[in-house]
Amino acid sequence: MNALIVASSRPISSELSLAAKRAGADNIALAFDSTAAKRAVSDRAFDLIIIYGESFPGKSSELARVFAARGEGGVILIESAQFGEDIAGRLEEEGIILLHKPVSRVTLFQAIKMVCASNNRIARLVKEKQDLLKKLDDLRLVTRAKLILIQNMGFTEEQAHRYIEKRAMDLRRTRAEVAMDILKTYEV
Repeated sequence: MNALIVASSRPISSELSLAAKRAGADNIALAFDSTAAKRAVSDRAFDLIIIYGESFPGKSSELARVFAARGEGGVILIESAQFGEDIAGRLEEEGIILLHKPVSRVTLFQAIKMVCASNNRIARLVKEKQDLLKKLDDLRLVTRAKLILIQNMGFTEEQAHRYIEKRAMDLRRTRAEVAMDILKTYEV
């Protein structure tokens, strides 16, 4: 897991890095100001970003929002308890985990693990979406090929369907590949 620790203090960065390592982060980058953090995020994707808010008074929540909007990984913002419930609610809506100081090691570990679990679930959903889009594209190809067979060969919809299915089985190819061959043959 790639992690970015954003804190202006080296001792705090070290402590947060150690917590991220314990939770499974193996590639940890440090940024000691918001410019360096933004540069790091533009250079590569991070699965986890931890921002120590006290390092950036008044700008920490905006920085967290910028990183969360990229949608690449989870963002944990550690802030003083002065944040009101309305701000905390808005941050939560944007997918940012807000921890109030002082933060125990156990709480930080659990928050990092929650980010990891969320990242895994999101990755699985993205894969499912890609698979479904591929199936939809294949279905569109097959439907277009059936229409061409109906128009040019006088097949019924059922005959066109069976023709594509049989041809795919005979040639040991997918229905989409057979449909592409039909489209190449008949479309100009």
